[in-house]
Amino acid sequence: MKSSFRAPVISSLFIAVFFSLAGCDVINFKGREPGEIPFKLVGVDTGACPMIMSIGQQRWNIDYFGFYLSKPELRIDGKWQRVKFKQTQWQTPNAALLKFHNKCVNPDDANTKIVLDVSEQLLKLSTNLRFTMGLPFDINHANPSTQPSPLNDSSMFLNQRNGHRFLKFDVSKSGEEAHEWSYHLGSAGCESESENTPPESSCAFTNRVEFILPMTQLDTDLDLEVSVSNIVAQVQINEAPNCVFASSEVTPCDKLIQNLVHRPWIKWQ
Repeated sequence: MKSSFRAPVISSLFIAVFFSLAGCDVINFKGREPGEIPFKLVGVDTGACPMIMSIGQQRWNIDYFGFYLSKPELRIDGKWQRVKFKQTQWQTPNAALLKFHNKCVNPDDANTKIVLDVSEQLLKLSTNLRFTMGLPFDINHANPSTQPSPLNDSSMFLNQRNGHRFLKFDVSKSGEEAHEWSYHLGSAGCESESENTPPESSCAFTNRVEFILPMTQLDTDLDLEVSVSNIVAQVQINEAPNCVFASSEVTPCDKLIQNLVHRPWIKWQ
């Protein structure tokens, strides 16, 4: 370097030009775009294929774990403001699908983040984030073949009478105590002429779960953690029957829905 004086000047000019061309609101040196919120599993060996979770002294393979989120909202100045997801293969403007189980074996068929279609400035004004695990009635019971991705994921759909699986959780263990167990949360008690006909009115058990999460203003680098063990807390899955599109009043579905509503299985990291 010929001069110790010119380098800072050139650097300053370069930075000024760079920011003016790119725009301060789109630059993200951490590689995260505005509105992007990663979800991270806790209590799970995510490096194993399949992923492994521990319940007590037992280790279970996570064969499938995914859930839908919808109706994102931000609370600004004491009022809820409806926002949208960015349109991707994993999101429509009103719904998003998180899929974790394939992250190590087939990462192209896994998604561990949501991206809100909002500016960083709007996030800085927000004091709460609200969303629903589940899908609105009209979307839930529509024919998936006519819906955009990710609502056309056949692995997350049962039939038009019951609709989509809001949450799908399949685990298994091998060896001498081989066992499989499933929790598929969706609307239950739905009535229609046939499985391929959507119900005309709401189902007896809609089974949607609303979340309200506090946000720290001016903090836009947000990560959410998902505790799988909290979903099945106090449920002996070795002995408990599967809970698949069932009433939330029967065992073990009653305890599982209570866990989703009352236990902090999704929270800020």
